[in-house]
Amino acid sequence: MTRIGSQGYAAAYAYAGATSSQTGTTTAAQAKAAEAAKTGASSVSVTLSAEAQAALAAASNDGRSLATVVSDARKSLDALLSAAKATSALKDGKATIDVSGLDRRSLYAVASNQGGSFPIEEQVVASLQLKAGLDKALAGPAADARVTGDYAGLYKAALARHEAAGTEEKGTLAWQNAKTALVEGLRQATAKPGTAPTGIADDPVAAYLKENGGVVANPRSRDIDAVASDVRTALDRQYSLATGEGMATDGESGTIDFTRFDDRSLSAIALNKGGQFSEHEIKEAADEVRARNREGVSSNWKSAQQSGDASVFGRNLVSQYVSMSDEEREAVGWTPALYDKMVSLQTLSDKLSSMFGADGTLKTGMSLLDYL
Repeated sequence: MTRIGSQGYAAAYAYAGATSSQTGTTTAAQAKAAEAAKTGASSVSVTLSAEAQAALAAASNDGRSLATVVSDARKSLDALLSAAKATSALKDGKATIDVSGLDRRSLYAVASNQGGSFPIEEQVVASLQLKAGLDKALAGPAADARVTGDYAGLYKAALARHEAAGTEEKGTLAWQNAKTALVEGLRQATAKPGTAPTGIADDPVAAYLKENGGVVANPRSRDIDAVASDVRTALDRQYSLATGEGMATDGESGTIDFTRFDDRSLSAIALNKGGQFSEHEIKEAADEVRARNREGVSSNWKSAQQSGDASVFGRNLVSQYVSMSDEEREAVGWTPALYDKMVSLQTLSDKLSSMFGADGTLKTGMSLLDYL
C-alpha cells in the first residue's frame, strides 16, 4: 500500500521539478504530458473564482524575463537575510526568513535554483512556501468536501491554483503530470458526486487529503501531549470497531491499522508521549514510522532518477527534514548532525554541478580546487 505522509508530501512538492534543461526532461515526454492534460481538460469545465482569475491573470501578464525574475528574487532574499541578521535561510532546520512576500514565479525560481543563484537553504525555504500556498488554497474547499462531499469544488480550486503557475514551472513534466491528475480527479468527482476520486497517479489533492485528513484534528499545530490524548481516544475507538482477522481489539496484541494516522500522531505513539501507550502500540507505531520513512526516501530517489538531475534527491531529503516536526525527527532518528551532513553534501554537489556546462564540459577557468 502506498502511503503519502506529511514527510513524503512536503518533499514531493518541495522540488516538483526544475526547468527541462535542469531535469533532463525530453521534449517528447513534455509534449506527451501536455497533450494528455489538454485531452483530459476537454471533458470538464472549470469556473474560476475572482481570486483565482486574478492570480491567473497576474501569471499570464508577467512579462519579465527569467534573468529579471532571478535577479529580483536574489535582491529580495538578500534584503530579507540582512533584515533578519542571518547568513542563511535556515538555521538548525528552521527558517530564518519569511519568503511569503515573494510571488509564485520568484519562489519557483528560487526553489528550482534557476541560474544557480540560490543555495540549498533558500531552495528549501522557497519550496516549502510553495507548498504552504497550495495548502492555503485547498484548506477551505477541503473542509467543505469533508462535510458536503463536494470533491469537484476541491479539484476546481486545485486546478485554479495549478494554472496560476509561471512559465518556467509550466514547462516541467511534473507540472504537466499534476495537471493531468487534477483534470482526471475533477472528471471523476463530477461523474460521481460525493465520492472522492481514486487511483490517480501524481494527484496533489489526494496527497493533501492524506496529510491533512487523518483521525486527529490539526495534529501539526497543537501541543504534542494534546495530540497524544486524541490519538489514544482514536485508537480505543478503532479497537472497539475492529472485526478483521488478526486486527487489534486492544493495545496488547494484533495488527494495528495506522492508515488514517498522520506522521506526527504516529510519532506521538512511537515516543509514548504522555505515557499513554502500551509496549505493543509503541513497537507497532515505531515499525510504521520506519516503513514510511523508507518509503519516503525511496520515493525521493525514484523522483531524482526520473528527473535526470541527481541533485534532486539531496534537495528533497533536506526539504523532508525541514518539513518534519521535532517529534517526527526524533521518532525516525533524524538528528541535527544528519541534517548538517545532508546540507553540506548537497551544497558541495551543487557547486560541483555548476562547474560544468549544458554539454558536460568543464567551464573555462574552473577546476576542482575552486570548490574542494
